[in-house]
Amino acid sequence: MRKKRYLSFVESIKEGIFQSIEKDNSVYLMGEGVDDPSSMWGTIKGAKKKFGKNIAVEMPVAENGLIGIAIGSAISGERPIVNLQRVEFSLLALEQIINNAAKSSYISQGKHSVPIVIRLVIGRGWGQGPEHAQSLEGLFSQIPGLKVVIPSFPSEAKGLIISSI
Repeated sequence: MRKKRYLSFVESIKEGIFQSIEKDNSVYLMGEGVDDPSSMWGTIKGAKKKFGKNIAVEMPVAENGLIGIAIGSAISGERPIVNLQRVEFSLLALEQIINNAAKSSYISQGKHSVPIVIRLVIGRGWGQGPEHAQSLEGLFSQIPGLKVVIPSFPSEAKGLIISSI
C-alpha cells in the first residue's frame, strides 16, 4: 500500500511549477518577487538556483509592460508563468490582460493563443491594509477569455497549477 503524501499549499504550488518547468522547455517563470527572499511565500523558492536566470527571471516593477512581454512571449510559443504577487498589482495591467491576453484568440479567429498563467495573492490581509487585502476574482471571472482558478485545499493546488500551465 502506498503511503499518502500530505503537502502544504506552498509545497503543492512549488512542486507543480517546478515539475511543469522540468517537463516543458517552453515554460518559464517571470515577474515580481522571483529574487525576493520570501519567494512569493515560498512557492518559487530556489527556482533561480535550480533553473537559472533565463528560466526564473526577476522583472522590473512595471506591471503593464510585464504582462505585455508575457503576452508577446506566449503568442510566440512560450508558456510564461507571471508573478505579480498581489491582485492589486494586476489593476495596473488591466488593459493588457483584458484587451490583449483575453481577447487575442477571439480577434484573431483562433490563430493566436495566449497561454499565460498570472499568479496573484488575493485577500491576504494580515496587516498591510486595504490596498493589499482585496479579493478581485469576481472581476476577473467576468472577462471572456480568462480562466480563474482558486484552489480551496492543498490537495487541489498542484493539479490546478499544472493544468493551468
